[in-house]
Amino acid sequence: MNSKTKPLLLVVGVIVTAALAAVIAMVALGGGKETATKAEYRAIVVTAVDRVDYALGRLSKAKTLPELLDRMDEAAVSIEGAASDLDEMRAPAELESEHAKLEDALRKLSNDVQGTADQARVPGFEDLLFGAHGLDWDSWDDANAALEAMQKKGLEVALLSRQTTS
Repeated sequence: MNSKTKPLLLVVGVIVTAALAAVIAMVALGGGKETATKAEYRAIVVTAVDRVDYALGRLSKAKTLPELLDRMDEAAVSIEGAASDLDEMRAPAELESEHAKLEDALRKLSNDVQGTADQARVPGFEDLLFGAHGLDWDSWDDANAALEAMQKKGLEVALLSRQTTS
């Protein structure tokens, strides 16, 4: 196994583990047709936040532009997967609005990450990734706004982390 396949295998392992957790949660919820309890729902949201944080955190550890772009592609897939896991859940009634907003924000974040990577691949736009403010997407803020609203309604979840370069 070479050094390039190890990170990819790790990402695949994280995605498979998260998908398995979602399937187990769906089975426990009777195929996703029943409304999740607050505890069950919290577990899914925590997993989604962890997946997004992990995926975005890997971006700051890229050593080359091609590696960064590959990691952005992987992050977009992982973030979309987190949104899909949320889509398979029926949130408790008091969190339905925030649930929809979080799912929508994660889908937009996935598109934003992928779109930024795609744009950076266009000749002449390589410097797009190296601006004064680094990578910043409104959809990231929207996801955190939904998570903050969930917190205000008593759901103990963390906000998405601000990633820093190392």
